[in-house]
Amino acid sequence: MQFKKKVTIMNNAGFHLRAVAVFVKESEKFKSDIKVRNEEIEADGKSIMGLTTLGAGKGVEIELKADGPDAKEAIMRLAKVIADKFGEAE
Repeated sequence: MQFKKKVTIMNNAGFHLRAVAVFVKESEKFKSDIKVRNEEIEADGKSIMGLTTLGAGKGVEIELKADGPDAKEAIMRLAKVIADKFGEAE
């Protein structure tokens, strides 16, 4: 099963290293393959190094895509992590 969702980065620092680490820690809980796309750049949602190449700052819309048995659950949970600003107090 495949599931996609577009989300907007809302935290002030954007998709920086700490935020990426929080995202990867959460994405590793799922069996599905997870991809994150910012315009033409796509990265593995379970790779800190890959995700740091996206350059997604505050206000940037990214696409989350999962393919696997828990795809919808994974994308909904990861979208919530982003909406909750990666747990950062700003």
